[in-house]
Amino acid sequence: MTTRHKRQRRLWRALSGVAAVSILALLATQVVTQSEAQSCGAGHRTVAAASSQQYVVAVSAAHAGNPEAMIEVAQMYRDGLGVERDLVVAHAWLKLASQKGASAHFAHTISTCLSKDQMRLADAKVLALLQEEDDETW
Repeated sequence: MTTRHKRQRRLWRALSGVAAVSILALLATQVVTQSEAQSCGAGHRTVAAASSQQYVVAVSAAHAGNPEAMIEVAQMYRDGLGVERDLVVAHAWLKLASQKGASAHFAHTISTCLSKDQMRLADAKVLALLQEEDDETW
């Protein structure tokens, strides 16, 4: 075997190792992305009928100022139960609930799933909800 062939073999082995590492890194990234999606509630699908009735009851109580109901509404938006899944609105309800003194253990999880623009939208939604409360339109 010539020196040239030996160099080509070494190069091929090195490139094969890099490719294997790259593939493993890509697979690990996909696993992390899937677990983050699961933690954000992406594994759930919108449920009809009974959950939508539960949503109406929960959102009424949330608009009445009940912080636990606000957390329940946030969970429904996070998971898409009885309502279309919307992490921005879920985060807004959680922020409002925290301003009312409640603590939600999954608030940080949702915030890590949102972009800076989505966080700004959530803040604007909180302000809109607070304005509704001040106008006594609830």
